[in-house]
Amino acid sequence: MAAPHAPYLRRLIERGVGVSFEGALKRVADLSPQASVEETMAVLRAAKLEAHLSLAADDLSGARDVMEVTRGLTQFAGDCLQAAFRAALGARGLSGEGLFAIALGKMGAFELNYSSDIDIAVFYEPGRFDGGKLDASEAAQKVVRDVVRIMHDITAGGYVFRTDLRLRPDPGSTPLAVSTEMAELYYESAGQNWERMVWIKGRFAAGDAVAASKFLRRLEPYVWRRNLDYWAVGDIQAIKRMINTKVGADDFSTVSPDVKLAPGGIREIEFFVQTQQLILGGRDPALRDNTTLGALAALTAAGVVSRATAETLTAAYRALRNVEHRIQMRHDEQTHTVPADPAERGSLAFLCGYDALEAFGPDLLATRREVQRAYDGLFAQEGRAAESHELGNLVFTGVDDDPGTVQTLSGLGFSNASSAIDTIRNWHRGRVPATRTARGRELLTAILPGMLKAMGETGEPDLAFLWTSRFFEGLSSGVQTLSMLLARPDLLSDLVATLALAPRLARVLARRPDLLEALVSNAVPVAPDASAAGTFDIALDAWRRYHREQSFLTGHRLLHGLIRPEEAARVWTRLADETIRYMACVAEAETARRYGHVPGRWAVFGMGKLGGEEMTAGSDLDLIVIYDSASDNAQTWFTRLTQRLITGLTAPTAEGELYEVDMRLRPSGRAGPVAVKLGGFSHYQNEEAWTWEHMALTRLRFVSGDAALGETVHQMAADAICTRARSPRRKQIPTDVSEMRQTLYREKPGYGLWDFKTAEGGLIDIEFMAQQEMLQRARPDLVRPNTARALSGLADADGADSEDWCFLRAALNLLSGIQQLQRLALGSGPVEGSLPDGLKARMCRAAGEEAFEDLEARILAVKTRVHQLAREKLHLRATES
Repeated sequence: MAAPHAPYLRRLIERGVGVSFEGALKRVADLSPQASVEETMAVLRAAKLEAHLSLAADDLSGARDVMEVTRGLTQFAGDCLQAAFRAALGARGLSGEGLFAIALGKMGAFELNYSSDIDIAVFYEPGRFDGGKLDASEAAQKVVRDVVRIMHDITAGGYVFRTDLRLRPDPGSTPLAVSTEMAELYYESAGQNWERMVWIKGRFAAGDAVAASKFLRRLEPYVWRRNLDYWAVGDIQAIKRMINTKVGADDFSTVSPDVKLAPGGIREIEFFVQTQQLILGGRDPALRDNTTLGALAALTAAGVVSRATAETLTAAYRALRNVEHRIQMRHDEQTHTVPADPAERGSLAFLCGYDALEAFGPDLLATRREVQRAYDGLFAQEGRAAESHELGNLVFTGVDDDPGTVQTLSGLGFSNASSAIDTIRNWHRGRVPATRTARGRELLTAILPGMLKAMGETGEPDLAFLWTSRFFEGLSSGVQTLSMLLARPDLLSDLVATLALAPRLARVLARRPDLLEALVSNAVPVAPDASAAGTFDIALDAWRRYHREQSFLTGHRLLHGLIRPEEAARVWTRLADETIRYMACVAEAETARRYGHVPGRWAVFGMGKLGGEEMTAGSDLDLIVIYDSASDNAQTWFTRLTQRLITGLTAPTAEGELYEVDMRLRPSGRAGPVAVKLGGFSHYQNEEAWTWEHMALTRLRFVSGDAALGETVHQMAADAICTRARSPRRKQIPTDVSEMRQTLYREKPGYGLWDFKTAEGGLIDIEFMAQQEMLQRARPDLVRPNTARALSGLADADGADSEDWCFLRAALNLLSGIQQLQRLALGSGPVEGSLPDGLKARMCRAAGEEAFEDLEARILAVKTRVHQLAREKLHLRATES
């Protein structure tokens, strides 16, 4: 029934061509490795006719799905190309080692259409490919010309596949076969974004598979950039605009559209998928599928594309590919255009399963419009940014301030609009690195309305502008970051709010604008593997990159209310624990490499906020390293291990810093060795430790190293504390604690209501009360490093008399929660001036208060009550309050 509507298929049937696709593949497979070029050409052409007719029959009958047909065509093309390589190399007596072809375009994606040409690029390794009597380059060119002749030339038997080599590097000035060295140099120095799109689909096709695999791995950093590549989107849009200009920008009215290149066509679906692969695939290897529908499914699974959009585009892609196949199988022509002639169009409609032409056109039009809606949604950012922003005048050219712009900024809440205008005017003049290129200035123009509007929405536009300016002026090159902000208006608003609310985070972002990518990718940062770190220095940098990203994400989530303050404390602590374990592992490996095997067991313990799992942004690490060994050189070895651990945690590198480390809580403090022997630790804690050292010991927590040793040390610490509580020395504990707290009042009197640590009624008062009880009760089960859990234990132990402990637990939650936000936004220093309004709102939300005045009153009341309890329980003199 199809034959009258497809002249090419009718001719094949009349010639008695077979209809077995497996038979066609077998013909190619059965070619002798010694087959001549002429014999290979004849066999491949005969096999091609059978493959064409059999796949068309399966396609039209529904025996094969459209994507199964494209895969079958691609499989056949690949087999033919391999046979052509064997014949061309055999004819010249060459082995072919080091010479290979990469499939690109639709062939690379297993998506050849019925009359596709095949896009390949051929490369050779100069030191591996042996050209025989010729040099490698000359021999490679001759082999490739023979391959093209075998595949491409039209003979009495027809042709196999038109073969296109123009996707090789710089085709206007390079030979048909390009050396791998030249190719890598080209892609590294001059490769374009459209070429990266091409290489998304690159895969081995013929020749030396090992050499091809090695070459593809080396190209991965070029194709898949780790940084989110929003700048590439502009180039891709430009390519699409050129295609639309060539085809006709408004092609929906025609009855004979190009189903590939016209708006709403196959190319838009491919661009929709590949653009997002380019942007995100560097960070997420799961998105690197080289098939269109496979990549679309991966993007959907990653949450990048909605399921509804994916289903629409998948159905549209299949429908358009079906139409494309039927256009081509009618005359075996490489065309994608629906015929204009009604009779021809009617035949096409019949092959597509329509009884009447009238239904075919509207269905095709509806499919294309669905595609264009999805495509336009992806590529509309720059157009939307250029549309009216409804803010009023925003003119930053000339010398004098534009009155309308002054009015606009004043309406947004800027107190000094002229100053802001002058700053932005200098940006436009290229006086900061981010706008020294024309593209940077264009992007600034595009994002300014959204940026200024976001500043107004913070309620602190002057402060937002101050920190946004510092961020912007700190960018070493602005195009990448500005492109990302243009593409993601939600990210722009998020950035401005973050900068306005948290000057501390603003300083971090100004130094490391690449951290914004962590917000966009939605991917969980992957911790480096210590065993695969390479050198000690490489390991330090790798972890710093991971830590920087994790730390920023935690801070951002806390600031914007995505995690509770108490959860943030646990996350900061887990990150510190991870860091210590990683650095301890690489420090051990480095010490063993330099000084021999580990002479015993060791463990790292956290103290202070780290031990109590109460860390905040910017907390330092209180550490003790304890070892157990009978070796004579153990002290020296474990001292070196500890020194390397400290270096790993504290050393500033090109990737930044991690923590400050304090080891003064070890036995004998600064006077003692940095690595403490187990026996010495036990002796010191039982015989020599001061009361304040046992208070610190209540915070001891195993972090890294030998877990059994960790258990032993924990037991030693609990025994030492409880032994003291049962001894005559117990009487001295209240006096020592009281004197210590009063000394701290004198030396660190605090700086008012917003000092949550050292001031009267602050966290130290709560910690001292809990630690005094732990030291006096002689109960190992009550010795708990975390203050909240310690207070809960005391409340449980006291039963009906637990009111004070329950209050202190609630006070701890309030003060430490507000401190989390304060440390994140402002750092650990005294709060100077008024807090940003946005930060006040975040603090109120964390505390469950409606108004900031209510929060201040509650904090004052809580701190007053905490200090009253401290005076009672710690026996503080009234004159110290």
